[in-house]
Amino acid sequence: MEANLKEFGCIDPLIVWLGRGILLDGHNRYEICTSLQIPYKIVEINLLDRGAAICWIANHQLGRRNITPETASYLRGKRYLHLKGNREDNLKQNLPKGKSCPSVENDLEQGVPKRNFFPSGNTAKTLAEQYKVSDRTIKNDAQFTVALDTLATALGEDLKHSILTRIARLTKKEILSLANVVRNEGKEVAQNLLENKRNSSDITQQIKDKQRVPNPHCVGEVCQIIAKGDPDLKQFSGCWCIIGEVNAYSCYVWTWRMDFPTVKPENLEPIYVGCEEKASQNCYRIRQLANKIYEEFEPTHAVVVEALGRIADPSHLTPKQERILAFLENEYIL
Repeated sequence: MEANLKEFGCIDPLIVWLGRGILLDGHNRYEICTSLQIPYKIVEINLLDRGAAICWIANHQLGRRNITPETASYLRGKRYLHLKGNREDNLKQNLPKGKSCPSVENDLEQGVPKRNFFPSGNTAKTLAEQYKVSDRTIKNDAQFTVALDTLATALGEDLKHSILTRIARLTKKEILSLANVVRNEGKEVAQNLLENKRNSSDITQQIKDKQRVPNPHCVGEVCQIIAKGDPDLKQFSGCWCIIGEVNAYSCYVWTWRMDFPTVKPENLEPIYVGCEEKASQNCYRIRQLANKIYEEFEPTHAVVVEALGRIADPSHLTPKQERILAFLENEYIL
């Protein structure tokens, strides 16, 4: 975003709540433009109250393609709660004195809502039709929203952000359970549970890392490709290749036809050749020839270069193999 703003300027205006001076959309653009002194435009929109502002923000964000499923669920739930909350307030005003209307949020905090405040259909159905999901999804979204806001209040906004961006890797079931722990047992207990969860994940990753074997290969080494466990290599199984780059747990390899940037060490079997430098030279010759042949696609010649890609020692061509290669190089003016 910063690079785009530097090059093209701030094309999209910032959206501000009319009369309140509250920024509704464009927070990142505002920070970057302010820091780099990039001019920007403002569009003000008139909204009735805070609930309307929250609904506008939620609906606007839901129109974007790059939000996570968790963010979409949270925003749908936020809209549902505010729309239903407004409806509940209207009901309260019309209730006889001494009567009270049960709270939506209180019911949601206990799990699945126990009461329907309005006739069947209504808020959940309206939003479900708008966002092309089921009524039940909207109500589940509301539970998720309440749980996430509870966690944000108790354990910090950073946790909420990490959940919405999928960094925390917590399931919805875990989020709902953790929110119940906050309500029933306190935030300290919930914090300990969260830390244990994180540490458990770290230990699992450490075990995986320990099981990895350091890369035994070296640059220039000639190997045979073993495709087992890697469908992308299937077409080249049994072909020789030359290692061009060695990384911690993978190799960049060249074959007679194409390169593979991330081949695992277990998919490479070393071939003990006479001269690695000569093998590299022959690889270059065959690769050049293959590119030309496949441009015109002469089937007979394609079979020949594929056969050369599977010889036992690419550093040593037999006299016949050398003559065939030279003939085809001459044929394609190489």
